[in-house]
Amino acid sequence: MPATIPTIYSTLFLTILLFFGLISFLRGSIRDRTTDALFTVEEITDDRLLKQVRDHFQQRAYKVIEIDPARDVATLSGQVKPSLFLAIFMTILAAVGLICLGVVLGILIPDLENLWLWLLIFSPIAGVFYWRGTPRERLVSLQLLPETRLKVRAHKDEIEELQRSLNLEKIDKE
Repeated sequence: MPATIPTIYSTLFLTILLFFGLISFLRGSIRDRTTDALFTVEEITDDRLLKQVRDHFQQRAYKVIEIDPARDVATLSGQVKPSLFLAIFMTILAAVGLICLGVVLGILIPDLENLWLWLLIFSPIAGVFYWRGTPRERLVSLQLLPETRLKVRAHKDEIEELQRSLNLEKIDKE
């Protein structure tokens, strides 16, 4: 079945939209995802809770950098390595996206039929973009509130891991 001109142009349009989605995904992979969470713990005393939280973050290579006793706030800092899997995944996604763009452009402009091979060379840029753009240092702020509540300001993944490992009950913000 021969390809018609409207089909080729609509395929090019969709491929370009998907390519912009890929770029947005790559940019989102390095975005800061710091958020606040409020937990309640009923069965654990303040000292035991603080010890468990401290041990959790020490196991994850965080160190205390500041303690403000007036506000009951502790700030921790940790170095986070970028994920090799995610860097390779980003490179593969970029390769597939560039191949698709090159194939569609090759169909549209027959003189560029091997363009996808040349565009494939640029796919490692996505992995390098992720690897160098990932924040290396993450901060965690812990504040003990009355009624055995714990306020945590950290990266979304760190909050989820803390909640999972210590079986904390999250309070929805009102």
